[in-house]
Amino acid sequence: MIRTLIFGAIAGYVGKKLYDEGKLTEFKDDLVTRYNDAKANLAEQRAAADTDAATAPVVSPATTPARPLAH
Repeated sequence: MIRTLIFGAIAGYVGKKLYDEGKLTEFKDDLVTRYNDAKANLAEQRAAADTDAATAPVVSPATTPARPLAH
């Protein structure tokens, strides 16, 4: 239990120093920027996949030749 208290005190001290120096704000801003970029890229990929799926021919068992599965 004493180790937990000591670790908590150290983490609190280091966290306070980082907060006072503004490093946590920089970190948060970087995370938000990366998240928004990834979100935009994912939306672009989904839009491209949707257009590809809309133009792709529909393949069903009725239109493809039936072949037995290999054992």
